[in-house]
Amino acid sequence: MRKMFWMAAVWFLSTSWIWGAETMTLFQPSDVGKVNVQDANVTRNEEKNCVDVLALGKNYQWPGFSCTGEWKLDEFTTLRLDVENTSDREISVSFRADSPETKSEGWFQSGFAVPAGERMVKELSIGNVFPPQLQGKVVGMRGLPGGIRANSGAFTWEKIVRFFVFTANIKEPVLFRVYGITAVKQETENRTIADWKKMSPEEFFPFIDVYGQFKYEDWPGKIHSDEDFPKRIAAEEADWAKNPRPVEWNAYGGWKNGPKLKATGRFRVEKYEGKWWFVDPEGCLFWSHGVDCVGVGNGVTPVTRRENYFENLPAKETPYGKFYGKGWSAIGFYKDHSPYEYYNFTQSNLYRKYGTDFENAHASIAHQRLASWGMNTIGNWSSNKIYGKRQTPYVLTLNCNEPKIEGSTGYWGKFPDPFSPKFRENMKKAISWNKDFLNDPMCLGAFVNNEISWGAAGSLAEAALSSPPTQPVKLAMMEFLKKKYSTIEKLNETWKTTFASWEALLQNADVPKNSELKPDLEAFYTIIAEEYFRVIHEELRAADPQLLDMGCRFAWVNDLAAKAMAKYVDVMSYNFYRVSIADVRMPADIDMPCIVGEFHFGALDRGMFHTGLQGAKDQNDRAEKYANYVTGALENPCIVGTHWFQYGSQATTGRFDGENYQIGLVDLGDTPYPEIIAKVREIGHNMYSIRSKK
Repeated sequence: MRKMFWMAAVWFLSTSWIWGAETMTLFQPSDVGKVNVQDANVTRNEEKNCVDVLALGKNYQWPGFSCTGEWKLDEFTTLRLDVENTSDREISVSFRADSPETKSEGWFQSGFAVPAGERMVKELSIGNVFPPQLQGKVVGMRGLPGGIRANSGAFTWEKIVRFFVFTANIKEPVLFRVYGITAVKQETENRTIADWKKMSPEEFFPFIDVYGQFKYEDWPGKIHSDEDFPKRIAAEEADWAKNPRPVEWNAYGGWKNGPKLKATGRFRVEKYEGKWWFVDPEGCLFWSHGVDCVGVGNGVTPVTRRENYFENLPAKETPYGKFYGKGWSAIGFYKDHSPYEYYNFTQSNLYRKYGTDFENAHASIAHQRLASWGMNTIGNWSSNKIYGKRQTPYVLTLNCNEPKIEGSTGYWGKFPDPFSPKFRENMKKAISWNKDFLNDPMCLGAFVNNEISWGAAGSLAEAALSSPPTQPVKLAMMEFLKKKYSTIEKLNETWKTTFASWEALLQNADVPKNSELKPDLEAFYTIIAEEYFRVIHEELRAADPQLLDMGCRFAWVNDLAAKAMAKYVDVMSYNFYRVSIADVRMPADIDMPCIVGEFHFGALDRGMFHTGLQGAKDQNDRAEKYANYVTGALENPCIVGTHWFQYGSQATTGRFDGENYQIGLVDLGDTPYPEIIAKVREIGHNMYSIRSKK
């Protein structure tokens, strides 16, 4: 009884009422003595009344601190984190909460960007857990109905026993401050449970309508019947009439009335008055304002083992039967259920909207849209039926991922072996498959591969050593080591190892963990990276000497890989999923142009279940975030373009790997999201005046 009274007293003392909202303190500066530290120094800052967290990041990928206790948060609506970034560059801060039942996938986590030198109060929504009667019955999706993350199956806000605050992937120590963490219950917020959350499985399924939309919610822009489609067409045509293509653009979308540089008949890059630019074929300055995945495949979703999710899936013998297909995945639920059958809701909705010739109609409309929106580039993974009309500049998407380094690992798969002759052969094939687009003035350049796993400095060399003895990259590493050490005895002396011979090292697959290996691992890592970029660059130049080499679109990368790419490519490329890139600079003093291959923001107010990698409160907030991001890029002297990922929102029930993000400029019914389009257009029609400011 005494223990229960003490717990109630602690809860009461840590809970207060402020401005009509009940709050509970989870962490305050005086709690610094209770934290568990992970690869960081955490100290009380009396002057600022906060906790200073010096994240070291030397021995742990997620440096920060954790607290244990017991917090009942199921009646609260919001978490508020008061944090400050004292460094001169943007950092990410994440919050993770664990309940007692937490397993490897049962927890809540949310991350956010904190701009350089700024203090902010970040609000994170405390959502309801997925209804118990439906748990385990909705699979293959990263976000579940209600915006609940799929990894929260064993998680409950009713009892939190641990939380973590940390940053990630830092290259050098950073200092951030935590002023407090509170849970807030807003009195005015409607906390009623949606009717679908009370349904039995028999009542809930199917939960997706014939247009691929969630049945149990309504929102602006939702398609209710086929009669809505002609109304959408008329409304959009009227919008184009009011908002024609920017008058200051030339035929390529370059700055017609701006400075004139040397015209070569192809796109190139040049630094002009301290800022990097593309220069278009006519010699006009060009900034690439684009979007990825312009095509008819964004709404593809697996149906195998989920047939009961969908209302009235069409029979194969009907006109809609042609929108079925076969797919395969190495990630997510369908990793173990491939091949699978899928249905393409984008195509079926376009068929309803434009008729039997929907692909040609949609291709023409895509160019019309981009011009009206002030977008002058068709980005990665777009349809060649669309960019093949040569009305809008475009990039080529090339893939050369074989053969693999067997000892490597990676989210999207193993790293390719650039020392294998087959790697060069496969690069030639990738180029030949796109031969119709070589030597084309409308082609901005080529990306080769995407988000391959570069790992930490030295990791690819470790992968080479752990590969079979016939692996070409391992044989190349053996030659590197023999040239440096001449005898195995000299290598053993440096490495503190006991290999009997060079052959023994070749046959060995267990990489010694000695720190003495580090210089050689990093040196050969650079050799691997440079060979990768060298082979690709040589083949691109041989096929089309003026085609811009735009790299591999880094997501996870280290400075050694970045330096290697800078040695060969024309344009550095990164996928930056951040709030802002205004302060982004190339690593290691690289002075080169950089293009953003991917970024996005999503919200949960249009019937979808996941915000994507950067969330927004609603469509208006999403639009503002777009404007802030691209404006910051335009003001950044090294950034020469941003490509939004992606043209159409993903399927409500997820693509091959479960991604079901609300990240499109148009929805699954091919209706543009008006809020973000207004901002895209505002930026696009004014981008050259923004970019050219001193």
